[in-house]
Amino acid sequence: MTAPWEEAEDQSIIQTLKKTKRKSLIRSILISVTVSVLILTAVFIGAAQLVNRMSSNALFSEEQYMRISSPNEYGAGYKDSRGFLSGVLEMQTYKIIGDVPIPWKNRWLNYNARWFPFTTGAYGGSNNLTVQDAKMKQEGYEYYRGYNSYNGQREMAFYVPGVDYNGKILNDLSELNQMNGDKRVELAISFDKDYSFEEVKGLLPAGAKPVWYWVDTYDDRGGFSFKPFPSGNDPAKMNYPNPMSANYGVYGFGVQPDWDQADPEDFIGAVTIGKDKKDKYHSEYERIYNYLKKDKAAPEASDVRILGVVVTGTADSLKSLKGQTYVRGAVLGAVADKY
Repeated sequence: MTAPWEEAEDQSIIQTLKKTKRKSLIRSILISVTVSVLILTAVFIGAAQLVNRMSSNALFSEEQYMRISSPNEYGAGYKDSRGFLSGVLEMQTYKIIGDVPIPWKNRWLNYNARWFPFTTGAYGGSNNLTVQDAKMKQEGYEYYRGYNSYNGQREMAFYVPGVDYNGKILNDLSELNQMNGDKRVELAISFDKDYSFEEVKGLLPAGAKPVWYWVDTYDDRGGFSFKPFPSGNDPAKMNYPNPMSANYGVYGFGVQPDWDQADPEDFIGAVTIGKDKKDKYHSEYERIYNYLKKDKAAPEASDVRILGVVVTGTADSLKSLKGQTYVRGAVLGAVADKY
């Protein structure tokens, strides 16, 4: 039988043990919560820094690629919607037609960590509007003129020298006669052959201001974009190539809103930076770089051959291009009023 004082002593020990256990549990919980908060904070800080770096790289990549692939088109700002380890860039662009700026496009770009399976934001895209042109249909054209899906302006097209388009090459120079002479106009001029940069400067009349130079980057002329091929439904009928679109398949260099000088070295520099950057366009930069340099160590300015230009000016001033023997095709782009 336990003595009363022994029972009281046992109860005291039990209470002490319970308090110690409770304190230990609370301390463990507090330590766990603190460690979890610190880890989560570190994770979110690290994720935020990683997303910031991915966003900067994605923006640089798109702006750099746009410099060589978007004739007379410039960045007007962007929005960046960020999530966890991913985000969406929305880039706005514009054109300058003579001295008039025109909003042009919104470009969407998703980015995320390669090992992260989820992305934040927007999906989808837009294509050029196509409108059947009665005159083109009457003359047997098998393709349509493209229009910008954001503002309804015409999209330019380019004809590669030496490619058989079955005689269906647009020449919109006659359209200038139907415009107010003070209209600001953008024209894509496709040449009859390739020229050097210096030769092009001597070809163009004073009224046609070159803002972008189309460069020969076509290393493989055997694809469907360059050769007629039999129709699958009627082998006796031939399908002919379509012109290159300003949205795909053309590369070049031009002036900038704050710098009206252009030089072939600009194109070589942009391609070299892109090749060394190793972003998602790396293979295309490398292909262009290798095509330009041929068997040399690096491309030179003389390796940049010009297939055409984008010119801007008033409707009256661009009439000076009529009758020029080097003009194989001339396709209207954006048109704007002075005021």
